[in-house]
Amino acid sequence: MSSIEQRLEYLEEANDVLRMQNHVLATALKGLIRSLPSDMANEAVESIQLAFEDALAELNYEDSPHTDLFHDVTYAFFPRKRPLTRSDFPKPC
Repeated sequence: MSSIEQRLEYLEEANDVLRMQNHVLATALKGLIRSLPSDMANEAVESIQLAFEDALAELNYEDSPHTDLFHDVTYAFFPRKRPLTRSDFPKPC
């Protein structure tokens, strides 16, 4: 196996680890929101959305090359146009 193939394999494995870490964190966050009383959960979700908007505005201001990627990942996490509510994080059966 060539050095380039080894490096590519390492990068693919590292990428898989990062994706799984992100999945674990997203799952934990959704679980935390689900555990909150309804009014607190709605406030938490609104606060998270505002934080995402602030971060996106900061990336835009800095003319970051990662702005589009941040937007896409944020949209994947919160795909709805309407405000999220606690019911968007149903309790598991």
